[in-house]
Amino acid sequence: MTRLEVHVDASQCTRCGACAALCPEVFDVRGDASRIARQPEASERVVVEAARWICPTNAIRVESSDADDIKAALDEAPLFDELATGAERVRWPLASIPWQDIDAARAPAELRAVVREMAFSENATYSATQRFLDSFFDDVDFSQWISVWFYEETRHPHVLVEWLRRVGEPVSNDFIVKGRVSTPFMRSIVGTLVTNVISEVTAAQAYRHLAGTSPEPVLAGIARRIAGDEARHASSFFRFTRRVLASKSPDDARRDRARGLEVLQAWLGDAKSATHPVAQMLERLNREGDRTRVIRVIGLLLDLPLRRADDVAVVLRDLLRGRHDNR
Repeated sequence: MTRLEVHVDASQCTRCGACAALCPEVFDVRGDASRIARQPEASERVVVEAARWICPTNAIRVESSDADDIKAALDEAPLFDELATGAERVRWPLASIPWQDIDAARAPAELRAVVREMAFSENATYSATQRFLDSFFDDVDFSQWISVWFYEETRHPHVLVEWLRRVGEPVSNDFIVKGRVSTPFMRSIVGTLVTNVISEVTAAQAYRHLAGTSPEPVLAGIARRIAGDEARHASSFFRFTRRVLASKSPDDARRDRARGLEVLQAWLGDAKSATHPVAQMLERLNREGDRTRVIRVIGLLLDLPLRRADDVAVVLRDLLRGRHDNR
């Protein structure tokens, strides 16, 4: 098996913690930027590859990787303490936003409209959390982590709404309440989790693009912070999904992987058909490279050989016929 060599470009790293959430043994974020604590072992190759694709700034370099026959070993220990501690290590304080530096003259109407749409969609976290707690009430580890996810996610609409207020476009409480409605979850637990991995990865890239194109500097900084959160959340959902799949019988795991692949197929065909409302505001910010990124992440997540959109229908057909049980 080809040896995997991993490096982090510190100049590109925003220290969001997404890589450490996936593989804390390899990635260390206790300094000013993520660094490689040690090179990955064979059992860590999937999560390291996933970290490469989830990283919102493409700071992770993987050399001589061969993802065709890799498979990750899953830690049986609870994830909550590890993920919550990692989040505390990299979480940005609300006080770090330099509101005094806002330049309202550099916030044109079209930019404010985009931020308004993103803020509205971000409020769906409220009802999504309720559904997570209901659907996963017997999963103590995951339901504890959802409290961290909810706290961090609710900061996103808060700072976006505050930015709108400070550039002269305040929003009402009715706006926030209406945004708190989300569509029901799928019956498939894995399908639900895959939906959220896709949503978090695409959200991270959308905010990355906003950070790179916003003429208003404070908004650009906010977008960079949120992009890092979304990437780290994608990593956490990734690990919980892998754990669910590992607990299944081979037949049940194959069916669940098919449900997850169907979610990806629906997202690729029409983002509006995805069950996560954030996808609706992300579609016009989506780029072909971001679609490839999502496909690679979901391929690694489900242990399926996915490289491009054309692979999805073929692999799903084979999976439903009982193939692709292993890489």
